[in-house]
Amino acid sequence: MDIKQSLITNNVWWKNQKINPQFLLGRKREEFNSIIQKIDEKRILSIIGPRRVGKSTLIYQTINYLIEDKKVDKKRILLFSGDDPSLFFNEDDKISDVLEVYFNEILEESISNLSSKVYIFIDEIHFIKNWQNYLKVCFDRKYNIKFIITGSSSLHLFKDSNESLLGRIENMYVLPLTFNQFLNFYMTYVTKQNDINLPKFNLDKPEESFKNLETIYYDEEMKIKIYKILNEYILVGGYPEYFEDRDIEIWQRRLADDIITRGIYKDILTMYNIKSPEILEKLMYYIADNNSQTFSYSSMAGNFGVDTVTLMSYVGYLKQAFLINVLENYSTNIGKIIRSNKKISILDNGIQNSLLKRTELTNNDTGHIIEAMVDFDIRLISEKENYNEYYYRNSNKEEIDIILDRKIDIIPIEVKYTNQIENSDTNTIKNFIDKNKENKLGKTKFGIIITKDIYKKEENLYYIPYWLFNL
Repeated sequence: MDIKQSLITNNVWWKNQKINPQFLLGRKREEFNSIIQKIDEKRILSIIGPRRVGKSTLIYQTINYLIEDKKVDKKRILLFSGDDPSLFFNEDDKISDVLEVYFNEILEESISNLSSKVYIFIDEIHFIKNWQNYLKVCFDRKYNIKFIITGSSSLHLFKDSNESLLGRIENMYVLPLTFNQFLNFYMTYVTKQNDINLPKFNLDKPEESFKNLETIYYDEEMKIKIYKILNEYILVGGYPEYFEDRDIEIWQRRLADDIITRGIYKDILTMYNIKSPEILEKLMYYIADNNSQTFSYSSMAGNFGVDTVTLMSYVGYLKQAFLINVLENYSTNIGKIIRSNKKISILDNGIQNSLLKRTELTNNDTGHIIEAMVDFDIRLISEKENYNEYYYRNSNKEEIDIILDRKIDIIPIEVKYTNQIENSDTNTIKNFIDKNKENKLGKTKFGIIITKDIYKKEENLYYIPYWLFNL
């Protein structure tokens, strides 16, 4: 194994070659700006998200920014991958072996006495054994290095490393595109037009945010354009690679083969000794067919012929790999939360449709998918802001789709993807708001109902069409 030659081959900018435009794409995700803001902070930056969501593209875009905008010496930017067999052929190969060659033979500087900052990008770092120990040493010795690492799951980055990297690492989650992100990718790659800038709905300023939506809501030409794109998003989901060909049958095969099957058999199995990996795949199909439904671990375990502890572990692996989402039933009683049924959904609607081989959707399909999409939007903001997300079902079997616990307040969110909403349809959420105006865990000041095309306010309830709901 020739480490030096492998690094030279992969880091083409050292030889004054430009990064392949295919690696840069023509569109940057919102997360790119967040990376740039943190690029010179001391802490290790970890970019976490499922496979094929665009983490490697973000790395190349950041490297290009360092070269073109910050004018960083090209040899002070290093990229390698933890699943590169030319560098990590067996478990005994270490990060230190790679960096020793880099610093001694390429940069020709001592790691402990660097003349200026070095930027080291390590893609798919979870494939490298004991990676966290080496990065901890570099951080604690205050080497002039900025590490940017990626992993396909929070399991990968935090299994056995919570304690060693505490206070030394900052996490950034990169998940499938939200509808608003998809909308502007569509404008770039399909219509070749300027972005459609939907206002953000600021949960701290709901009244002001709601009024800001009015102009766009009454723009009929804009609405027709957005609805067309929304219908495509509902079917194909939020993985950026879709824009490479936009063929639904090819796309669904790619989702099933690459993101689901390889995500399970390569990513999850690299971390855990799973006796029956095929159950993980069957579990994904089961969840897709029962999307956004409540369940108990014991009953589901019975369906798969495994014990409850095993089933709970498998569900946890899929959640941490950002393939599914699991919600607890909201209660002020912790015991009730633990004992109650859970609500489960596929995180990306395109994956759900590919598993069920749906190339066309009924109105009933769309309603369930929109609920899961709102669930995804709320999980995304919860991951970023350290909020808690629940669903609600009381003893009378009255339900609310999502409860967002922001610690300072509690926001109930109900999905009614229709243009006919009766007063009886909103009784549960109204009663929840009244009951929780003075809650020991946080006040409930308002609620949100996600609709198809109803835009109005009734007392402390905001009715917002899904296509306008941009957090």
